[in-house]
Amino acid sequence: MVIMVLEISDFLNRVEATQYTIFTQKLHASVSKTLETYNGKIIRTDNNHYVVTFESVTDAIPCTYKIQYRFKYVTPKHQSFSRRLNIALSATPQYNEPQVAFTKNLCEIIKDQVVMTSTVKSLYQRANEHAEIDTERVRVLTVKEEEFFSQIIEVLEQYWAQSSLTVTTFSSALGLTYAQLYRRLLGLTGKAPNQFIKDYRLHKALIMLHDRQGSIAEIAKQTGFNSSSYFSDCFLEKYGIRPSVYVKQHT
Repeated sequence: MVIMVLEISDFLNRVEATQYTIFTQKLHASVSKTLETYNGKIIRTDNNHYVVTFESVTDAIPCTYKIQYRFKYVTPKHQSFSRRLNIALSATPQYNEPQVAFTKNLCEIIKDQVVMTSTVKSLYQRANEHAEIDTERVRVLTVKEEEFFSQIIEVLEQYWAQSSLTVTTFSSALGLTYAQLYRRLLGLTGKAPNQFIKDYRLHKALIMLHDRQGSIAEIAKQTGFNSSSYFSDCFLEKYGIRPSVYVKQHT
């Protein structure tokens, strides 16, 4: 079984309601039609993500290419839209939530637009003689990269909300020197360790603000920021908007 996670929104864009409705309808109609054509089973969806399963990797790969190709034709060229689409694929003997979480993290964190595990590539090439993955369009992780990715997620999930988490404690928990962590993390995410940790926290905070899980001060504290003002400055630097303004716009 192949699990696909599509991320189609960064939680930030706002446009005039009618235009957004038209965009949403076109996007979801296009994605749903493509998934149906390639026998993809939608497990759950909202305006930001899809979680999909495929019984055949031979369906999953061309479906990925088709969604990627069609996306640019259904998103408006409006300045308020960031034309965003991230897709991640992983393989599993049977559906399970930990594998979905792993795939979602791949989708959100790896720097490339489309990423798949080495197992998906192997299954595809085994089922399709002489077939090759288009590595110009798809990032295929090596086994070592997948193992490292699993390790950083495990450490982050344990410590990310603690303000005491630093690059030093992060690298120590992974058993790496700073230089090793920097090189390997940059290769996967395009970010230096300090920026990676901060962005991870900010993304968590953005989702919490979007879902109204607390006040700005509460969410700042829950996501590892000691100061609400520092959190606000970091949020503005990354997203171009103060959290207070974001909350007003999305309520």
